[in-house]
Amino acid sequence: MSTGEVPAHGFDRIERLSPGEIVGVEIDLLPVGLVFHPGEQLRLLISGRHLLGPMMPGLVEYTPANSGRHVIHTGGGHASYLQLPVQAR
Repeated sequence: MSTGEVPAHGFDRIERLSPGEIVGVEIDLLPVGLVFHPGEQLRLLISGRHLLGPMMPGLVEYTPANSGRHVIHTGGGHASYLQLPVQAR
């Protein structure tokens, strides 16, 4: 179900990593319509938890089973990029 613009995750299995193992990760973002004016910036913040708490009041925040230290590798042999669909006005 993945496309060139939007990855699809099945969440049908657990894939454990060995210490020091580096893997590529695709993180999909919810569709949103934004207008950026010259000089404005977009900042991507990656976190292991929802920084604003649960989406619905009264719900308990999801606690993932992941633990330990997580490292984001960028540059060199681990080039990173943010792919955004852009529609010019």
